[in-house]
Amino acid sequence: MILTISMNMLYFCCRIYSMKGRVDHDLFDRKSVLITGGVGMVGANLVTTLSENPSVRIFIADDLSSGKLNFLSDKENVFFYHTDISKMDQLRVVWSECNPDYVFHLAAHFANWNSIISPYTDIQSNIVGTLNCLELAREKKNLKKFVYTSSSCVYSQSNDMSENASLYPTDTPYAINKFTSELYVKFYSDYYKIPGISLRLFNAYGPYDVSGKFRSVIPNFINKALRGEDLVITGSGNEMRDFTYVSDVVNLLILAATSKETGAFNAGTGEGVKILDLAKTILKLTSSRSKLRFIEKRDWDKVSCRIANTEKSFERLEYRPSVSIQEGLKCTIAWFRLHEVQLKEKLLKPKNDFFMREREAGAMAL
Repeated sequence: MILTISMNMLYFCCRIYSMKGRVDHDLFDRKSVLITGGVGMVGANLVTTLSENPSVRIFIADDLSSGKLNFLSDKENVFFYHTDISKMDQLRVVWSECNPDYVFHLAAHFANWNSIISPYTDIQSNIVGTLNCLELAREKKNLKKFVYTSSSCVYSQSNDMSENASLYPTDTPYAINKFTSELYVKFYSDYYKIPGISLRLFNAYGPYDVSGKFRSVIPNFINKALRGEDLVITGSGNEMRDFTYVSDVVNLLILAATSKETGAFNAGTGEGVKILDLAKTILKLTSSRSKLRFIEKRDWDKVSCRIANTEKSFERLEYRPSVSIQEGLKCTIAWFRLHEVQLKEKLLKPKNDFFMREREAGAMAL
């Protein structure tokens, strides 16, 4: 019965994805696309969308620090490179193979708590890795767009969640480094005329978002609910966040890539959800008997409410987030149920240190 319900829900989710995040494939026709972090949650969904056009060549650079290799697309126009973007020699090889028309720089050391524990690693990925991508973009003639995914955490404790807010994010190394990389994208855009744009993601979630110690609240809640374990809420539960379903994020990524806009834009819904309400909704949708358990708020998490101002994205990118939290959670839960076995497996690693798989040169010239 669970499988039948999940299959029906997956069909429903696919319809949401195709109708509300639809892409004009002609915009990427016969183009080369480089996606750093393409095995992560947002990246995997972006790969799924872009690979529907067989003439698009998609190159993924990912170190598999959090993504699962068994969710990697097996389409013939998708090429994976096991790459540490903080190492220029590795990234340069991928870049030369791809010769990208578009770059989606999604790779990151995720996220706030992890950056406090490992600040040097955070700098290597979130600043050095971004600089490496920008340096290679500077050498590329006729690059159509460099799209960088920043984070809503750059707003820190600001009450103004609009892109023109005066920001000074010092809550965590992750917030510092994400904002620093935004500034580098702006510098390279202004000085070297790289067509760069930054998207500040507000609590993106959806299929391919795995649970774990440093992962996001939604996959962790879903995983616990399905296993009958307590859902742990840090704080009162009245804290509010703007949860954005991944198809809306992917749609905005593509709108950003195909626009002439530069600068920073918010990727949220403009609507807040209390963490307590989120937990109760997940328990209801999963028919779980899990209990809610409250613990002290994390000392670094000082933000009680973070909701995107989407006016700029709405007006200048024609962004229209359209998947409700209820729809998005149903789809995400259905995905978790269908991939229960794979989610229990350990993160798989490639057979060698650099390339996961090799292809004949002729196969790459699609």
